[in-house]
Amino acid sequence: MRLKAKFGQMCKDTILICAGLFVMALGSALVYQAALGTGSIGTMVDGVHHALGISRGLADITVSLVLLAIVCLTARDLINIGTMISLFFTGFSIDFWKWVLTFLPAPSTAGVYAMYAAGLVLGAMGTGFYIAVNAGVSAYDAFIMTVYRLTRWQYRYAKIFADFLLMLVGILLGGTIGVGTVISTVASGFLTQFFIKRSTRLLGRRAVLTN
Repeated sequence: MRLKAKFGQMCKDTILICAGLFVMALGSALVYQAALGTGSIGTMVDGVHHALGISRGLADITVSLVLLAIVCLTARDLINIGTMISLFFTGFSIDFWKWVLTFLPAPSTAGVYAMYAAGLVLGAMGTGFYIAVNAGVSAYDAFIMTVYRLTRWQYRYAKIFADFLLMLVGILLGGTIGVGTVISTVASGFLTQFFIKRSTRLLGRRAVLTN
């Protein structure tokens, strides 16, 4: 019976994590479509792509593995089923939403900024929801949680700091940024903390954030 209950909980966690990542992927696709600049992790990947002369896909894997190695040394408990799901599910979900968005008419200048704002909010909403499930996170989110634990700052400030570091390294490696990168680096920390706390209460899960 205990094994059955454990399996049932894992299935429930998987569904919740996928739901959160699917919403997050929609947010990411909207941000990409707005073309105002990707988030800090995108700048980091772009920098590795230019510095090593490898494809962006391989650069993304390289960055994820480096961040995962750091997390393995500092906070292994953050690696769980959610880590594996995010590794495969997120990319396919983003590609799906990018395909869906191709059917929309070209937005006006105001529409571009509205699209970016919607993407930023939906990305934070999906991220906050799947983190609140508390069953493992992606290498990127685990890196931010590691900074949060080590500094003991509020999550929003830890995320801003971690995103700034990734953006800076990405720029030094030759990555590009846009106005959206700067906005995302500052705003997503506040938004994600808000949605993590709200989602934790909604799901009735053990709090991920302690301050």
